[in-house]
Amino acid sequence: YFVEVGSRDVTDDIRLPSVTALVSNVARVPEVREHLTALFRTIIEGARAPGIVVEGRDITTVVAPDAAVRILLSAELTGESAATTARELSDRDKRDLRVVDFMKAARGVITLDSTDLDFDQTVAAVVRLVRTQT
Repeated sequence: YFVEVGSRDVTDDIRLPSVTALVSNVARVPEVREHLTALFRTIIEGARAPGIVVEGRDITTVVAPDAAVRILLSAELTGESAATTARELSDRDKRDLRVVDFMKAARGVITLDSTDLDFDQTVAAVVRLVRTQT
């Protein structure tokens, strides 16, 4: 997948710490949340293949609470840079909790801890969960 703004590919840029640090400032504006929720729902409903993967902290509770499979993917961060990342995420999470409680899995949401899994193992674990739930 990719994300573009105009004709510029910003797929990697939107994951930079300098960008994610500012997300809460925009995400807590009710009109922005309403617009993005509607946009995500439109994308989900328009998926041509059966099933779609949608990533976001309130997807399972707000955007698609009736999805056939809902997974809360978590991981414990370790190491020096992980400590900094964890602190930044914790600060962001505290700000965002004022809008929606995404830290606890809602009823019917499966929690998958990927702490000890690499990327391929995480994907395989998600695929196994989807296959057992559908």
